[in-house]
Amino acid sequence: MTSSYQQTLYQGKTLEITPKNDPINKIVLEDSSDITLDATLSYLSQILMEEDIDEKDILHTNQSALHAMEKPFYDILGQKYPLCFTDPHLSNHKNSAPSSTDHHLDQHDSTCGTLYASEFNKGVAEGIKFLPKLDKLILDLEASKLSLPLLQDEEDLVKLNSDKHGNKKGKGLMECGIKGKKKSNVDLDVLEGRNRKIFMSSSEESPGNAMFDEVLLNHDNYTEISKLQEEIQKKASKCSETDQVEIVDVVSLLTSCSHAVFNNDHQSAEDLINQIRKLSSLDGDGTQRMAYLFADALEARLNGTGSEAWRRMAAAKIQIPTSIYLEIAQLFITVCPFPRNSLYYANQTILKLAGKAPKLHVIDFGVGLGFQWPSLIQALSNKNGKSTKLRITGIDFPKPGFRPAELIEETGRRLEAYAERFGVPFEYHGIASNWEDVSIDSLKIEKDEILIAHTWDSFRYVRDEYVALDSPRNQILNLIRQITPHVFIEGIVSIRPFSPFFLTRFRQGLMLYSAIFEILDTLIPRDNKQRQIVERSLLARDIYNVLACEGSDWIVKPETYKQWHERNLRAGFEQITLDPVILNECRENMKKSYNDNIFFVQEDRNWLVQGWSGRIFHASSTWKPKLT
Repeated sequence: MTSSYQQTLYQGKTLEITPKNDPINKIVLEDSSDITLDATLSYLSQILMEEDIDEKDILHTNQSALHAMEKPFYDILGQKYPLCFTDPHLSNHKNSAPSSTDHHLDQHDSTCGTLYASEFNKGVAEGIKFLPKLDKLILDLEASKLSLPLLQDEEDLVKLNSDKHGNKKGKGLMECGIKGKKKSNVDLDVLEGRNRKIFMSSSEESPGNAMFDEVLLNHDNYTEISKLQEEIQKKASKCSETDQVEIVDVVSLLTSCSHAVFNNDHQSAEDLINQIRKLSSLDGDGTQRMAYLFADALEARLNGTGSEAWRRMAAAKIQIPTSIYLEIAQLFITVCPFPRNSLYYANQTILKLAGKAPKLHVIDFGVGLGFQWPSLIQALSNKNGKSTKLRITGIDFPKPGFRPAELIEETGRRLEAYAERFGVPFEYHGIASNWEDVSIDSLKIEKDEILIAHTWDSFRYVRDEYVALDSPRNQILNLIRQITPHVFIEGIVSIRPFSPFFLTRFRQGLMLYSAIFEILDTLIPRDNKQRQIVERSLLARDIYNVLACEGSDWIVKPETYKQWHERNLRAGFEQITLDPVILNECRENMKKSYNDNIFFVQEDRNWLVQGWSGRIFHASSTWKPKLT
């Protein structure tokens, strides 16, 4: 050999390889024949240059090239190369009478195929040892009895999704993916993206202006309250002694089941879940409905499918049409004073501050569908003197899928239409982002404007210290303080926080949702379609998150108004005294339209607190950055 060759000793064999510039361009192996690389180069050239290659020829050439590349390495290792590919020239005669050579090749192919199949099966068998059971990987909501049928049949769907004349209003809930089958193990983004590709865009489904006006502007029209109360009295059936025993039993069974789930006692837990289902129903009283959802959540936790079920519900919630949300808002404004008083509190605070200011900028954390702001736009149009320009920066979590800002942009178009209608100069800026990631520059704050930060009922979905010491909640408060708004209006759902320990959290959840379902059962008929959606979609989603999720997937973490009070003080805010005029007006609104024997509005530590039967559920307060 010449000195230009490199020699390598490998397993007793001398491997000599020509350098790249050697014209021979071949690999030389002792004890083996020379194998040129021409076949490989020819194959690549054929693939790149020819457009009408027959698939069979490609396959045969591919086999030959692979053979040429693999065999030298088998020779180096001292192993026999398993010739698993037939000669392409022999394969061309496959239509002729079989020869002994053909028979030999068939036998060889069969042996090789068996060899490869055997090796593959061994690999699969080894891999399966490290995988959980298949039934733990696949979430079939119907097979595992986790499906929540929002609507009992197609007739109910038509009734819910049609107006009083029978005209279809928009896409149905089952069409939106809420009741879809076997879409487990699908990423939330993908699931939402697929659904949105099938149906019309939300702008094509928006309800008419008259429907929005009825809900968002006509706040003195509450004739529906007496009608609903009459329906409740007619349809309500007093529980017999047997029913009362069953209610006690189902709560006791739920508690026992939580202990079995905690101890991972599958047999006992499954037996208890079956008993609970016999005593519960999605169409029964409040306790029965709550028990049904709790049983499903406990089963999901037992099977390790809680996060998947919760993500599925979150994807389904996104698909609920705006018209349905509007009907739900109308229902709750009608039967409960909390939304109306909170809206009045925020708008009166803003109007009092705005005065004759030329510019008013509201930064809304959790803008959602923007249901609050049409009434503010209407109020600004009635002001005497020069019109105030209203700017709204709507911030909300990005929507999963291909259009993360779609809902926020839809809200902006709706508010722009109201501003044009009432003749109010208006500008809207939407931001789809996690709130803690919003930068000051993105808010586009101007020096000559009255700046107001606002949030209502959304902070309980922002992660707390459970995930980070410098929690997103504190980061958002720090951002608000840094932009130095004239006021920060904060509305929160005031609920005792859940414990990180499951059994304690379960007892807390049982007390909370028992009260919520009692309120619904007292205020709204059991066959009301909007109530069914709230229970089976919105409340069910939160119940699953509280009972069946852990770690970063557990996000429903409310706090009391007293805890938010201390958090705000630590963040560098000072509280503004509650305006007694606003407090008195909220009380009068409640007395005129609602049952003041069960609802209450009062002041505590300059918070406007609202509740039911002695229990506080909602609180609002106003703050400003503390001067240092």
